[in-house]
Amino acid sequence: MIKDAAALILLRDSDNGMEVCMLRRVETSGFAAGAYVFPGGAVDEHDKQLGETEFCLTKEEIDSLLQANKVAAVRETLEEAGILASANQNGLQIDDLLRHKLHEGEISFEDVLREHRVSINLDEVVFYDHWLTPAGAPKRFNTRFFLAAASADQIIMHDNKETDSSCWALPKEILSLYEQGEVKLMPVTHVQLKRLSAFDCVADILAVAKKQTTISVTEPVMNYGSGGQPVSVTINLSEGVVEYPVFKKRT
Repeated sequence: MIKDAAALILLRDSDNGMEVCMLRRVETSGFAAGAYVFPGGAVDEHDKQLGETEFCLTKEEIDSLLQANKVAAVRETLEEAGILASANQNGLQIDDLLRHKLHEGEISFEDVLREHRVSINLDEVVFYDHWLTPAGAPKRFNTRFFLAAASADQIIMHDNKETDSSCWALPKEILSLYEQGEVKLMPVTHVQLKRLSAFDCVADILAVAKKQTTISVTEPVMNYGSGGQPVSVTINLSEGVVEYPVFKKRT
């Protein structure tokens, strides 16, 4: 079964350059265990419903599925990183108890927004990329990636449930740590970080993303060894064809 999912690449400008919000998934996770990722997760029915309410602002003409994906990306970022992206109140700090209840499914995202009297501007959540997990993977996701800008003072607070570490970091720093074997990255995350590393500021990458008229789906292809086990994935990117080893948990 393929699930619809959304991820938010949350960016901010710093004195050293453009930084990205990164979270490390716990080692016991059933997906991307121990890897540094962008906040994200599956789209649910509440995301579809919330997109039609006064808590979501937009001037764009977008279909209901893309709208729901944007809501999911913002919600997951609040749950996992403690940051409410693209809110109409800059730097708003969401009550941690409400965030916990949202994460546990005890309240809805709409409840959180109503409690704080805040809306989210979906026009500031920019559709950027679209990937489909390769056939043969134990879990498959149809994932849309979005970009959003954060203010310089917003603090990441990982949830200590799905994630156990977090940071604002320059894309090239995470890539360097990956090359040294200090951090784990999924192939899709590595690709996105390489693309981010080509930009100096948030405005530049947002401008490029907003000019995209067509975003095709990237679907890696699984490669198998002589024993029938997956060993690598081949990905046909606009930059060229690349190959990555299959992501594995630490043993």
